[in-house]
Amino acid sequence: MNTFFYKTYPKGVIRVREEDAEDYLQSQWTINFKRLSKGEIRYGLRLSTRGRVLADSFFFRLGEEEFLLVSRGCEGTEINSLLEENIVADEVEFSNESNDWELITVWGDKEELSALFKEVERPEKGNFTQFGNGYLFEDFAISPGAYSLLRPISDTMPDGWMPREATWECLEKQRIRFGLASIPNEIGPDELPQEGRLEVDAIDFNKGCYLGQEVMARIHAMGRVRRLTVPVLWNGQKLPSLPTSLFADGKKCGILKSLIVQDGEKPIGMALIHENGIDSLEGEGLTLEGISEGRIQPL
Repeated sequence: MNTFFYKTYPKGVIRVREEDAEDYLQSQWTINFKRLSKGEIRYGLRLSTRGRVLADSFFFRLGEEEFLLVSRGCEGTEINSLLEENIVADEVEFSNESNDWELITVWGDKEELSALFKEVERPEKGNFTQFGNGYLFEDFAISPGAYSLLRPISDTMPDGWMPREATWECLEKQRIRFGLASIPNEIGPDELPQEGRLEVDAIDFNKGCYLGQEVMARIHAMGRVRRLTVPVLWNGQKLPSLPTSLFADGKKCGILKSLIVQDGEKPIGMALIHENGIDSLEGEGLTLEGISEGRIQPL
């Protein structure tokens, strides 16, 4: 069997309700909630006023006045604090349900996936489907063609599910091979969305005002940033502490953000590299701070 699943617990699950839910989220996050219909899902960011990434979430629109926010890596308490930060007289309510849900991600052979979801219509990107007591959606944050099922932790495994259980390392390698940055480990409070190539799916540049909008508009007009996340391979024996600086010809040119280690395989990860270091990366490779043997190379 060439289909795999991994079960985890999202760190942040927040339910947002009441009559001002849409307008309030619209003013705080990077996507256009007014174009999000019931049954649709979007991936968005909460930025600082300087345009740096503070949090991410998938947004499920459950009803006219109800949304579910889901983040793999950002703590529910932190997202809740960000949501409450700018409330004045808004009629909106937040419920932290982070301890109530689990996330099952599946990926692999297309035919096997079709058989796996034979009792439910697989949703296209941008939509979710009710699956038992949970929600099924295409999880492009892991890889194209991967699906995740968000469901209550009290539920039993769906009938007929026989994919091979994978490890966290396998899931992370799947994501890294497609060059997809994670939040907050690889793109966080010191980085811009564009440095992780997140602007395509996570930012609507034609919506109204939101936190960080001026910075996003300026970068959008300029058309580029000078650093980008890149999937890389480490060919050395000694493992570095993370994050760690990367060097080309003795000059710092980037940061190694993550490194996934599995027995018998070269570690791979994500690095944030300045444009001046790309040629060296693709040539002789980059060196790590404090380690003389080994090179960071493109994956």
